[in-house]
Amino acid sequence: MSLINEIIKTEGAVDSFGIPRGWVLYFNSKDDIVEVKSLYNPETYKGARKVYTDTEIIDKLTKYKNK
Repeated sequence: MSLINEIIKTEGAVDSFGIPRGWVLYFNSKDDIVEVKSLYNPETYKGARKVYTDTEIIDKLTKYKNK
């Protein structure tokens, strides 16, 4: 099963504290997605990359796939 389908299947997942997961995308120098990481505590993420919600990551990956 593809990553997009897995995310859709588990959309809205939360941890034991009720915090929804977030997603971070990693790109290469050609603006291709090379890695997708899930974060189960996105509020504490201190990186420079944007943290996406389930809905936003599904939209991004779908648009990238159809590019």
